[in-house]
Amino acid sequence: MRTLLLLAAFLFTTTLAACGEDPPVAPSTTPTTPTTPTGGGDTLMPTLSSIQARVFTPTCVAHHGAADEQADLNLEDGMSHAGLVNMASGQIPTLNLVAPNDAENSYLIHKLEGRAGIVGDRMPSSAQALTTEQIDVIKQWINDGAQNN
Repeated sequence: MRTLLLLAAFLFTTTLAACGEDPPVAPSTTPTTPTTPTGGGDTLMPTLSSIQARVFTPTCVAHHGAADEQADLNLEDGMSHAGLVNMASGQIPTLNLVAPNDAENSYLIHKLEGRAGIVGDRMPSSAQALTTEQIDVIKQWINDGAQNN
């Protein structure tokens, strides 16, 4: 009986293969877990931890840290979220530095892009400007709610 079942399964599979169709796949009994990027490696991800490690700490903290808190802004790890999110800009108080879910009206983005109407220099002023891709990731973090993650 078992041999007959195996022969029938083989004939069914080869017939489907001859017709150019894939044989049906039995559902997996192993549960699958969706994977979420963790921000590992050198890839900048739209999370504060990734932005902190790949942008704020290496590029901004020299001028926006405890040792030199220009514009009263500390972007050191553990301080950046509180210093940015829902905080009015000292230069243009009608705009928050980071307005969650609204990158377009976040002064941080205006400063990073060097938009007309900003006060002072485009940021970072003492280093090479961020790439469009880097700014887009920061915008995504803001548009995703600027979570402290």
